Amino acid sequence: MAFGISRLARPQWFFPFSGFGAAEYDASLITPIATDPTGHKYSRGHEQEIGVYQPMTDTAKPAYRVLARKYRPDTFSELIGQDALVRTLGNALSLGRLAHAFVLTGVRGIGKTSTARLLAKGLNCIGADGNGDATLEPCGQCEPCKSIAAGRHVDVLEIDAASHTGVDDAREIIEGVGYRPVSARYKIYIIDEVHMMSKSAFNALLKTLEEPPDAVKFIFATTEIRKVPVTILSRCQRYDLRRVPAAMLAEHLGMICQRESIAADEDALAAIARAAEGSVRDALSLLDQAAAMTADKLTNDMVADMLGRPGRRESQTVLTAALAGDASSALAAFHAAYSRGAEPEMLVTDLLDLIHLASMQAAGGSDDALIESEREMIAGLAGSGIARLGRAWQLLLKGHGELGKAPNPAAACEMLIIRLAHTAHMPTPGELMQKLPKTSPSPATSASPAPAAPASSAPISSAPISSALAAPVEAAAIETSVNMPNSLGEIVALAETNGEMLLAARIRNHVKLVSLKPGNLQIGLVGAAPDQLAGDIARYLSQWTGQRWLVSLSESGGAQTLAEEQRDADDKLRDTIASEPLVAQILDIFPGASIDEIKNPETTDAAVTLPDDNGLLEAGQNSDDEEMSG
Repeated sequence: MAFGISRLARPQWFFPFSGFGAAEYDASLITPIATDPTGHKYSRGHEQEIGVYQPMTDTAKPAYRVLARKYRPDTFSELIGQDALVRTLGNALSLGRLAHAFVLTGVRGIGKTSTARLLAKGLNCIGADGNGDATLEPCGQCEPCKSIAAGRHVDVLEIDAASHTGVDDAREIIEGVGYRPVSARYKIYIIDEVHMMSKSAFNALLKTLEEPPDAVKFIFATTEIRKVPVTILSRCQRYDLRRVPAAMLAEHLGMICQRESIAADEDALAAIARAAEGSVRDALSLLDQAAAMTADKLTNDMVADMLGRPGRRESQTVLTAALAGDASSALAAFHAAYSRGAEPEMLVTDLLDLIHLASMQAAGGSDDALIESEREMIAGLAGSGIARLGRAWQLLLKGHGELGKAPNPAAACEMLIIRLAHTAHMPTPGELMQKLPKTSPSPATSASPAPAAPASSAPISSAPISSALAAPVEAAAIETSVNMPNSLGEIVALAETNGEMLLAARIRNHVKLVSLKPGNLQIGLVGAAPDQLAGDIARYLSQWTGQRWLVSLSESGGAQTLAEEQRDADDKLRDTIASEPLVAQILDIFPGASIDEIKNPETTDAAVTLPDDNGLLEAGQNSDDEEMSG
């Protein structure tokens, strides 16, 4: 029994096959299909209408192209944020100084591959009339431009180095370089993620990359420029593509929203631009995701929910309340953001960003990069002064590192907000310095039991600077005309004058004076004193004074070492200064604070300027101050 099919039911694409009842099919099955003026399809030679198969691709809607692909730049003028690159390439083309190899580097999604394709189009563009030359503004209408844009040009080879890492892949490139372009002006190799190639593959390319044929260009793109061997980089012109500023990126997103009929708040686009961290592709992907969230207007709160971070207003509320010392309001704002899914780490990052913007404005920077809704708030924070903002920055930066170590990041963030609010009303160092007396030091600090020794042109002892205010020790400098030292301190000064700093340090720390006469020195050694120290002292003293010296060791007796005397004098002076009413009040305000160093006002080389409104203290390097540490 022959297999057959009804003539009316025969689809247009169903043709006879051998062995399946070919006799049942007649010429009418392959009769051409015509279309009448009404649009109905019919078979010539038959009155009855027949069914016609329509492939799904004829009626299906075209696939959606994500914004990151749809809005790839077609010309260099559409490439945002890379003005230096465009200017350099434009000058190279106009001057005829175009290199044979380029390496494009930068973070993800800033246009490395797009730049490579645009350069390939520009080099091979022949213009709409077919007589054009290489240009940075490809016409997009000629056959090379269309073929390269579609990714099917035979002379433009785009290679993914992540999947072509071996020396065999490099060998194929080397073999292909020997053939001239088929139809284009240049044969161009675009190698993306070139840092993924193996060391052997890089070495195989060295000779070809150094001296390629005139009609061959190499364009490398990578996000890890440090992984590319310097032997490769030295053969290429390197272009570092920069992150796109958030303000420029937000403006670009606004333009795309107008084209795509997406209603979005300026704050929402600014939040997306900040989250993209300078990457155009990331920004467009986030905009695509955000646009799918709602058919209505895209708001900042929606973007915050999508990103899992607090809204900008919530971050502003937390920071403003914390800097005002209102811990309860700051914690309430944090809990509201956390309940909506905001991550503590994202909140602290936002707070750091706000502090940075305010500090830049307080330092005299421009607010052009700020969106209108943030300018008033940033200006208010800037009024706090750089000293307070700097302290808040240090607290937040330290707290940001603690979040990753804490078992409960939310609790760590709460403790950070409490610390920030607690320190809000504490005076800054500049404000404390304003309260210090501007007169000469008080009698208690300036009274010394004995006058200082005469000045000398010799270097001062390497003991701490505070020794100038302490009770007299024997480390005073001696006159250069005096040959015979009369104290252990003068011996130390003599050693320093002659450049024997190590010997001076050992005498200061390990030698106790028992007796001293011209030509005769009796000492005691303490600590880890070298065995040859007494002999070194005798030898150097004989050399410096021109008289023979005998240095003997004593097992008992002797005064303190110079270092011990210095420590006792420093402690006594520190206790005296700590008893000053103002200093005592400062120590009470900052529990756990201590006096670290005391500088001699007599050695001050630069005058101290009173603090300004921001609590800053402008002083020379040796200004008179007392440094407090907590």
